[in-house]
Amino acid sequence: MKCVSIIVPVWNVEQYLRKCLDSLVNQTFKDIEIVIINDSSPDNSQEIIDEYKKAYPDLISCYIKENGGQASARNLGLKKCHGEYITFVDSDDWVDTQMVEKMYNQAINTNSDIVVCGAYSVTNGSINKLDIFNSNNSDIHKRYIINTPGACWGQLIKKEIIINNDLYFLEHHFYEDIAVMPALCLFSKRITFMNENLYYYLVRTGSTMKQVKYSQSLEDIFDSLDYLSSIFIKNNAYQEYYPELEYIYIDHLLHAASLRFYTFKKFDQLSKIVDIMMQKYPKWRKNKYYKEHGIKYKIICSLFYKKKYKLLKCILKG
Repeated sequence: MKCVSIIVPVWNVEQYLRKCLDSLVNQTFKDIEIVIINDSSPDNSQEIIDEYKKAYPDLISCYIKENGGQASARNLGLKKCHGEYITFVDSDDWVDTQMVEKMYNQAINTNSDIVVCGAYSVTNGSINKLDIFNSNNSDIHKRYIINTPGACWGQLIKKEIIINNDLYFLEHHFYEDIAVMPALCLFSKRITFMNENLYYYLVRTGSTMKQVKYSQSLEDIFDSLDYLSSIFIKNNAYQEYYPELEYIYIDHLLHAASLRFYTFKKFDQLSKIVDIMMQKYPKWRKNKYYKEHGIKYKIICSLFYKKKYKLLKCILKG
């Protein structure tokens, strides 16, 4: 058994893949395996994978599967890997060469089930600290839900938490991370946050979050949030984590998803969001995490809820 498995789903990333793999094969921590899942990429990604596998035969394993999306690729990686801990790296991103060593040492020294590091966003060559909402909740499990943006990367996770609790990614959906990642806190005894940025997240035009043309996949957010809620309900934790789940709906649905649907003038989806908030979280304005946000964030949420789209247009231009 390896100490750490690095799972890398690959699809149509030949332009970025070498940079990603270079950052992984040069990790200072050596007791690792790199598990690459080629989701039937239509470009030359497999040729690059073969090149690296030939150079690092004891380090890299690769599996080619029928195209099924990133969630299914990650799930296959979970089934094929042998590490006590796992970490996910998207194939267009890259990491600090000391990332695994620092996170693994942190996990061992603190007896943590999950270790979370900070990240940089990379946009058109500009590298900046990834700006996420940061709550100082003293309950580390609740802080985990709020402070991690629903993404699986930038985390070192004890594999048995996912496997033993059937927390595989929601397949055939975008937003597959938000559907399960916050629920990991329910099964983790100790979670640690590192005050170091060790992951580089590439922001690409045309990605799921940066669509230039409307895709129905944006509507997967509804199923993903329902799936997440069902996990908390199933484990009798819905009321205990009600404020945190309410905030997820505010941030990912009323704010982020609404902005995306508004960009494409999908007013039927905007109305659906309002209906959901009215039904599930009618007192959302009293949410303690929402209250910590700045005035512009609050105004945007309020105007979407009231369907004041003309006022929104003025706010968003400002």
